[in-house]
Amino acid sequence: MSVTPISKQVAIIQVAKFGGTSMADADAIRACVAIICAEKAPTLVVVSACAGITNRLIAISESQTLVERQRLADEIIQRHQHIAEQAHVDTRCTEALQQLHQQLIDIIVAPCPTSTIALLRRRDLILSFGERCSSELFAAIWRQYNGSATCVDARDFLPTDGRHGQASPDWVAMQQACQPLQQRLQAGDAMVTQGFVGSGPEGYTTTLGRGGSDYSAALFAAAMQAQRLNIWTDVAGIYTTDPRVCEDARPLAEISFAEAAELATFGAKVLHPKSLKPAIEHGIDVFVGHSRKPEQGGTLISATPVERPSIRALALRRNQTLLTVHSVDMLHATGFLARLFDVLARYDVSVDLVTTSEVSIAITLDEEGSKANGDTVLAEAMLTELQQFAHVNIESGLTLIAVIGNDIGHFGDISPSVLQAASPATIRMVCQGASHHNLCFLVDDKAADTVVKKLHAKL
Repeated sequence: MSVTPISKQVAIIQVAKFGGTSMADADAIRACVAIICAEKAPTLVVVSACAGITNRLIAISESQTLVERQRLADEIIQRHQHIAEQAHVDTRCTEALQQLHQQLIDIIVAPCPTSTIALLRRRDLILSFGERCSSELFAAIWRQYNGSATCVDARDFLPTDGRHGQASPDWVAMQQACQPLQQRLQAGDAMVTQGFVGSGPEGYTTTLGRGGSDYSAALFAAAMQAQRLNIWTDVAGIYTTDPRVCEDARPLAEISFAEAAELATFGAKVLHPKSLKPAIEHGIDVFVGHSRKPEQGGTLISATPVERPSIRALALRRNQTLLTVHSVDMLHATGFLARLFDVLARYDVSVDLVTTSEVSIAITLDEEGSKANGDTVLAEAMLTELQQFAHVNIESGLTLIAVIGNDIGHFGDISPSVLQAASPATIRMVCQGASHHNLCFLVDDKAADTVVKKLHAKL
């Protein structure tokens, strides 16, 4: 996304995003509404689907039997109806939900298309119903406190390209589309919209992929020149490491954009890496807090945190694959790396870490975050191509551990301390130098938790 100069904003506005667990039931949504009602600045609300709904919608899109699709749809409808009954929503919401549910049923009972593009369009349309329904529920509960609260369709304000399932925003068009939205916020309108969902060039519904709701919220914040993006989730901010792994993990009061980007990239689940990009480019502060416990505070992500410690946090990402490519053709030769990465690019494989020797290259691949054209990350066809010009070795069952901080390479005692704490675990790769903010290494999945606990206690 290119950065377009933005004019001085007329009034301070904010964007607040609430995740699936924050939308789990009527009480959870009421807690979110209470947060918004306490805000002094005009705030656009962006919501995810209610917890568990998107997984059912994915299952519907993949199911080959009408009976199974109808069963899953019934579960979704019952869930929404239960929340609506719990919250005593108005007729406006009830009718909107009925229309959305009927549209979903109509898609389910219709014959499945045969072309690939039609199937992808169908999938995105099906997945959009989670956010479209949850936003109606949020608006209805909000109207119990603010009678003018309304639900607006994100597809009218978030134009994208036509890459279904992983759409990218049309940034120039989005800035123009969001001007009326910004004006309405500044005029005092109370509005909630959907995360994850956009509209392609031909008007078809698109989705933004993994982390899409956070990404949507950040895009709206940038397009409307918001001062702050508040991401409300089920944890009280970003922790020094995963508290499920290490009981001593503690929340961070502040963190820089660079550190947050590293944490998100290397496994912190609170934020998705791409969600930070619009905020970083436009200097928008990001706050992460617990929607049910806002009094606990949270983590402020900004360009200028007060403190910049040498070590801030630890991140870990499981299910990593180490791909080692060995060829004597690399010896004093040119073009080998280009040939290797051309193959990986053609199979849509994202590479994380890279280390090289004179005749070998070792790279890490994320099994969850990188799927080669919808196939497994190590597609057979891709491996066949690589084996035509190199020997290929694959190791799976690995965890990437990242030490995140500031100017890590400038402190001589950090690397020895990390390696000493990791002992006696076998380290399969070490990567440092490309960034001043991380030191990364690979260990066996079974050793990962123990290594993280030792590192956290030592560092």
